[in-house]
Amino acid sequence: MTDPGVVVRPFRGVSAADRVRQRRDALLDAGLSALADGSLASVTVDDVSARAGLSKRYFYEHFRTRNDLFAALVDRLIEQVTAAAASPSRAPNTCMLGRLEEAVVGVVSVLIEDPGNAQLFVDTIGGDQLRDSVQRTEHSIAAILIDVTIANTQVTARERTRLDMAALILVAGTAQAVSDWLNGEIELSRTELLEEIVRLASAAIHTILPDL
Repeated sequence: MTDPGVVVRPFRGVSAADRVRQRRDALLDAGLSALADGSLASVTVDDVSARAGLSKRYFYEHFRTRNDLFAALVDRLIEQVTAAAASPSRAPNTCMLGRLEEAVVGVVSVLIEDPGNAQLFVDTIGGDQLRDSVQRTEHSIAAILIDVTIANTQVTARERTRLDMAALILVAGTAQAVSDWLNGEIELSRTELLEEIVRLASAAIHTILPDL
C-alpha cells in the first residue's frame, strides 16, 4: 500500500493509477490470448505474465490465483455481453422481432467471434469453478433481453415474472447450444444457429404476450 505522505510522480507522462490499470488490462488480454491457444486448465501464471511482458510479481499484485484472473475475465465478458444486448437499435421503430434479433446477434457474436472469449465461455459453462459467475451472467443477460425486446410495452407483474423465467431458460439453453456449436457438436451455420435461437425466443415471448 502506498504511503499517503509519499508523492507518486508520473512516469513518462503516465500516472501511477494509469500504469496499474494498464498492467491489469495487459494481464487480462494475455489471459484471453492464452485461453485462445488452450483451455482454463492449460493457462499458467508464467505464460500469462510472459505474454503480458510483465514479471510474475505484477500478476500477484492484481490476482491471488489463476481463478481470480478467470473470474475477472468472466466479469469483463459480462460487461461486453451486456453492452451488446443493450445496444440501441439503429432503427428506432424496429419491431419486437427485430429488436430481439439484434440483441441475440449481439450477445452471441461477443461469445463466438473472439477465440479467447469462446474458450472462456465453453470452459466456464462446462465447469464448476466459476458457476456463480456463470449464473450471474445468465440472469443478467435474460433480464436485458426482455428489457430490450419488449421496450416500452406495459406488462403486469405476473407477465414480467413469466417473461424473466422464459428468458432465463432460453439463455441457459442457448449457452449450452452455443458451447456445443463451438465444439463442433451442432452442424449448423452461424446464421442458422442465430435464426433458431431467435425463433425459439420469439415463440416463447409470444406465448406470454400474444399481442406484442
